[in-house]
Amino acid sequence: MSQTPYHPFGLDPEHLEFKNHFRRFVQNELAGIAEQADQEGRFPTEIYPLLREQGYLGIGFPETVGGSGGDLITASIFYEELTRASAGVSAGVFAHQHLACGPLAHFGTAEQKSTFFDPAIRGEKIGCFGLTEPDAGSDIRGMKTTARQDGDHYIINGSKLYITNGTIADFILVAARTGEARDRQGVSMFIVETSAPGFQSQLLDKIGNNSSSTALITLDNIAVSKDRLLGPEGKGLAQLKETLTDGRILVASRGLGIGQEAMELILDYAKQRKAFGQTIGKFEGVAFKVAEMAAKADAARLMIYRAARMRMAGEDGSKEASMAKLLASELAVSAATQSMLLHGGAGYMESMKVARLFRDAPEAWIGEGTNEIQLLVIAKQLGML
Repeated sequence: MSQTPYHPFGLDPEHLEFKNHFRRFVQNELAGIAEQADQEGRFPTEIYPLLREQGYLGIGFPETVGGSGGDLITASIFYEELTRASAGVSAGVFAHQHLACGPLAHFGTAEQKSTFFDPAIRGEKIGCFGLTEPDAGSDIRGMKTTARQDGDHYIINGSKLYITNGTIADFILVAARTGEARDRQGVSMFIVETSAPGFQSQLLDKIGNNSSSTALITLDNIAVSKDRLLGPEGKGLAQLKETLTDGRILVASRGLGIGQEAMELILDYAKQRKAFGQTIGKFEGVAFKVAEMAAKADAARLMIYRAARMRMAGEDGSKEASMAKLLASELAVSAATQSMLLHGGAGYMESMKVARLFRDAPEAWIGEGTNEIQLLVIAKQLGML
């Protein structure tokens, strides 16, 4: 009886090859830059030429449009490995590649792609995504930013909050209301250049993800020509759903990266640190916690790949994407916390990477919708709400 070749987590050989190559690249070329950028509190734009030169920029986009190719699983692997080096750096790359470039690739006109997508996919322009507001995050229908038509232009007014890349971006995709409040057809997407009169950004001070730029954006009577409307007017909610479903899978991969790195750090430490005549990994109180981290990491990874495969097959996959994000974010916070505590006093030192993971992990609960939002999506899909 012939046996089917075994591939870890059901990955294809090309996925495994990409994972191995990209992991080495991140460790050898990006990790040091990311650590320095975290200490300096800045996003290291110098990583974009490095990613481009090695063929890692534009993962998930076809080579025909300037991307590096790869499917949603490849992109998931990319963000897991990049996050293991730096959650802040991966947040900036994610906001640029997926949240800004993604909608342009799917809904943009030829002129919009030429002006914004093409240089962005090469890392020559940086994009960001403006959805969350001071009074409206996951409640998209509560959005207050407006775009009023005035001749050949739209006049945009409002504000956006917690915008990744907000202070370093060349352009922002802005979700704005073009119809009546809470109308499903009342939201549209616009491409706004950050150099436009009336655009202001203010850097926000966070407790973690220090190497990503997070900003409050103010849009004061910004005139945007009609050719900067992304797709048809009133189709913003559909565009957002398409973007956010895949986004939750990729953000889940970021949470997985934090959890996996935290688990491996304490695993190595537990095999070396000695107490009471033996390594601390020999004590069940330590060993069982590390074993639980490993089990939860594998469970989250399998859920991420399941959701990705569903999307790749053309299925909705929104429930599974929310399940993946829920599991991975819980893993990130629990593994980073336990790893920091099991390191003892050493884990509380800023010089230790586990301390950075501990600070970065809670963002996994928040980005692309809180865990309560994920539970809401899941419960609705189960027919309970």
